[in-house]
Amino acid sequence: MTKPNNNRLYAFAEIKGMFQPFSYTLGVGTSYIHYTQNGHRYNFWTFHPKASLTYQINNSMQLSYTYQMQDKVSRIAMTSDAMVRINSMEWTVGNPDLKPSHDMEHRLQFSYNNNRLQTFVEGYYKQCLKPNMAHYERTDDNQFIYTQINQKDIDVLDVYAYASYWLLPEKLQIAANGGIYRCFNFGYDYTHCYTSWFYAGSITAYLGHFTLQGYIDNGNRFLEGESKGYNEAYSVLKAYYTWRDLQFSLSWANPFDSNHKSYENELLNRNLYKHTIGYSKDSGNLVTLNISWRLSRGSKHKSAEKKINLHDTDNGIMK
Repeated sequence: MTKPNNNRLYAFAEIKGMFQPFSYTLGVGTSYIHYTQNGHRYNFWTFHPKASLTYQINNSMQLSYTYQMQDKVSRIAMTSDAMVRINSMEWTVGNPDLKPSHDMEHRLQFSYNNNRLQTFVEGYYKQCLKPNMAHYERTDDNQFIYTQINQKDIDVLDVYAYASYWLLPEKLQIAANGGIYRCFNFGYDYTHCYTSWFYAGSITAYLGHFTLQGYIDNGNRFLEGESKGYNEAYSVLKAYYTWRDLQFSLSWANPFDSNHKSYENELLNRNLYKHTIGYSKDSGNLVTLNISWRLSRGSKHKSAEKKINLHDTDNGIMK
């Protein structure tokens, strides 16, 4: 019987300051993780430094850099010692000895904004030290066992650009973004690298009570461990109409695509290769009508309450 016991303690403090034309943020946190399960145990301390520096070049241009380090805890399903049969030849086995990994993130961004143009270019690099990575074993009777172990390193490099422009101020806006995504996976018995390109674009018209929008992207491609994945490309046409407290919206997703490709997965293990593609008729040519009614009663007043977010966020191994 599996009897896991997982406790976590986290603390974080942050200061902010400014000395023109620079502003900065300095923070430090620490977390303590205690884990026991059927004789397996670890006590894990991690420090979480965070620092950012922003240079206000002028009223339109800004340059900023952010660094932070945090830990990533394994999913409960993989830290249990359960053994699950997938099919006649495959098993998934948990590993109670999995340890959290250290994730270090670097982000450099340059932005330029004026009355009609908003744009930025960003470089993002993430290094995951001793991450939980896929490990496959082939038994003598041709059974394939999948588990996760702490291995060498996973790195991610993302170069990204965004721009939006008012063709007609406050009436017609176009926006586009895109970039390159590079994944590095260094296991004990494999190395997998992968490069993908991504893009998205939209055009929006604001016509009084009406809003019309068109959007398209090419999906998301990534490679983590030994699994290469593809999330569906997406396109949609939308129309909104607002009247008093009522809003009507009509959307047409993935038009003229009656058999929409929703995902694709590829397993790259040297002993076990799988290629899976999923199609969804429900996602293609999908027409949706929504009607919302906003209820608002009583007197209104300005609130003096202020919320401060003092803890880091985790994007996972893949950004």
